Amino acid sequence: MSLWQAAKTYLGDRVLLGVYAPSNGHEPDGVLIVQVENAGDLTKLIEKLTPLIAFAGRDVTLSDREGGGKFIKLKDGNELVVKDRWVVASKNSDLLKETLTNLTESKSSGVENEAAWKTMSQQMGDGHGAQVCVNLARIKELTGQTRLIPARLDNPVLSLLYGGLLELANSSPYVGGTLDLNKNGFSLQAALSGKASDVDEAHRAMLVDPAKPSLPFVPNVPGRLGAISLSRNFVSWYKARELLLEAKLLPEFDKFETGLATFLPGKDFAEDVLPVLTGRIAFVSAPQDFSNLDGKPGVQLPAFGLVVELAKPQEGADLFNVVTQTLLAIVNINAGQEKRQPWVQTSESYHNVQINFARFLQRPKGDQLPTAYNFQPASALVGDRFIFSSTLGLCRQLIDALNEPVSPSNGSSVPAAVLPNFVQELNPVIGADLLEANAAVIHAKSIQGGKTAEQSARELDFLCKLLRHLTTIKFDTVQHADHMRLELHGGWK
Repeated sequence: MSLWQAAKTYLGDRVLLGVYAPSNGHEPDGVLIVQVENAGDLTKLIEKLTPLIAFAGRDVTLSDREGGGKFIKLKDGNELVVKDRWVVASKNSDLLKETLTNLTESKSSGVENEAAWKTMSQQMGDGHGAQVCVNLARIKELTGQTRLIPARLDNPVLSLLYGGLLELANSSPYVGGTLDLNKNGFSLQAALSGKASDVDEAHRAMLVDPAKPSLPFVPNVPGRLGAISLSRNFVSWYKARELLLEAKLLPEFDKFETGLATFLPGKDFAEDVLPVLTGRIAFVSAPQDFSNLDGKPGVQLPAFGLVVELAKPQEGADLFNVVTQTLLAIVNINAGQEKRQPWVQTSESYHNVQINFARFLQRPKGDQLPTAYNFQPASALVGDRFIFSSTLGLCRQLIDALNEPVSPSNGSSVPAAVLPNFVQELNPVIGADLLEANAAVIHAKSIQGGKTAEQSARELDFLCKLLRHLTTIKFDTVQHADHMRLELHGGWK
């Protein structure tokens, strides 16, 4: 019997692991329940194991159990009972007996009677390939804590991206997880109970307001490598930073505002800059064709683009253009040290949209150009959305994407009760293309690290083939009416 067949036979119907709170300072108690499809399979297994158990001596003992079935005791104190279609294991004899009684009398197992499990099943549904439930209410009761996660975090990025979700964990009775597999892919989800109104106003800045949902958007750039998009109330988050972040981080914000004054003198970040944003931003990455060069850089990077939705389009565009122009002037000062030509600021009209971009003083030539030649900064305003792009080509692609009609087919429509909060995607096939485009650089570094050329070639070939067998991977944070989920979806060909 193969390993796959064995797993399908002996674990193919149901597996349940319950961990119970420790008592009197002891270790937590656990019980493992395995249900097979056919009782005869377990009978045959015991028959095959009996001769082997005899050789184990005192480490393993096998005996008939009163009431039917077989009783196995291990040297480490674990006890197993094999009866009918069930295998039950635990170090706690009382828990083992109680579980067997429940199974014999067709009662629900203890974990399924827990309020946390019932809430999770109601919110995440039943019938998943695997389910995990952690009773947060019980943990707080045992530890005597009212909060499992501090209100003030030590990482501003973590606070901005997941602060609302983490705050919900303090009031959620559970954290649950499910895993579903099929022939085409997988779905891994985690959930916490609660809704936006359950958290204070400061933490609500990191959640989508159900009354006025402002959802993330992903510009539909063909052949993109990946995308990240989120919707946040940046003004509220920034003004409430003293309530959301540890005190040691606050001086860094003062330094940031001082540095910003170099680019926007006389402008207050919280009062003049952040209010021009709606809170919706998207980051997109895609391969570039280097059509602005007579050759290619030695290291070929993808293009990057940031799209910012503006509450005050013209005012916001003016602010960002000032920042962009100042940055280009500063970067040009270092052009000689970076062994590249300086940039000349210019513009073009593309589909009735004015693009400001930087071109090189002379068209660069060569097949191993410095890394700096991956960049040709460009910016544009399309309606109420401002584009920052590392290349002119991606800026044009983003303009085309933002001018597309909004329709359900491009992911702009979601059920009213389901509110995407933070979305991420990655295309492994495009990733494989980029790896192959940089094969020479990768091989050179591998050989420097002690590998042979053949080893490096095999490893890269294996990795690229693996990536090409995968479909787009998506990792989203999604708000539902009464709970919030982290969802990881992927597939294979």
